[in-house]
Amino acid sequence: MPTTNVDTAKLKRKTILGFVLTTVIFELFLFVPAGSLNFWQGWVYSIITFVFLVGTAIYLWKRDPDLLKRRTEVGMIDEKEKVEKIVQIIGLLGSISILLILALDHRFGWSNVPLYIVILGDILLVIGYYLVFLVLKVTA
Repeated sequence: MPTTNVDTAKLKRKTILGFVLTTVIFELFLFVPAGSLNFWQGWVYSIITFVFLVGTAIYLWKRDPDLLKRRTEVGMIDEKEKVEKIVQIIGLLGSISILLILALDHRFGWSNVPLYIVILGDILLVIGYYLVFLVLKVTA
């Protein structure tokens, strides 16, 4: 475990606050446009994302608090370079767009996706999040 000069209490508060805010915003962008909480595909997507976020935070908390601190200091506000701010804005807009499309598709029934495709999509989401976790693990 690397040595650290991180204020652990402050990091813990910032991580938990960021997680809560991210989760609330995520759920609002997913379920309000869907017009219903009766949206099992949205709940599965939310749970997979929740598990990834919590699991990654716990892993970094234990293995590399410095990296966790750096990961909590990213975003449009914290980035110093203009190019990085633009990348963060594009990423945020892309994420919001995905949630809105999923929600509106559910609400208006734009597509009729077979169950096996939904499950395959969820499996690919888990694989994608796992690959992101492996990248973070290598940098830890």
